[in-house]
Amino acid sequence: MVINRRTALKQMAVVSAAIAVAPSLVSCGSKPSLLFKSISITKEEEEMLTALADTIIPKSNTPGAVEVNAHLYSAKMIDDCMAKNDQTKWLSGLRKFASMAEEKSKDFTDMNKEDRENFLVPFEEKKITDGDLVYFYETTKYLTVNGYTTSEYYLTQQGFSLIPGRFQGCVAVGTSS
Repeated sequence: MVINRRTALKQMAVVSAAIAVAPSLVSCGSKPSLLFKSISITKEEEEMLTALADTIIPKSNTPGAVEVNAHLYSAKMIDDCMAKNDQTKWLSGLRKFASMAEEKSKDFTDMNKEDRENFLVPFEEKKITDGDLVYFYETTKYLTVNGYTTSEYYLTQQGFSLIPGRFQGCVAVGTSS
């Protein structure tokens, strides 16, 4: 079989394309809906963050944290704005949080609203002593609330006023009676 230069180049192009595409075709575990630069979380962990955000600010007659994507905001802030050691500590706390929930007999995402609220009571009462767990919960709660209060919905629909009161520079002064 005689291989000329053109055939060899075609075959090299096909092989190099296959090598470039192969890693994306082989998936190990589930992938999150967001791609992060510095942290790696699975789809299940992202769903747990969604359930946690929904428990922190649930939907009522107004949208909750999930509807304004505050859970994605918190994950993105951790990925973009935290130091590497803080990201490692947060990820460790995330995984400990998931295993702590599994010890209670089910995943945090599988719990109903009341069970999730009861699960978070020790965190709110400062009864949890594991540093990574406390760091994960407090950071996630802070960033979820921050994401909600800086969302377009909150700033435009909730009557938020950047400057309370209005400046009225030219007001006629009347006489007092």
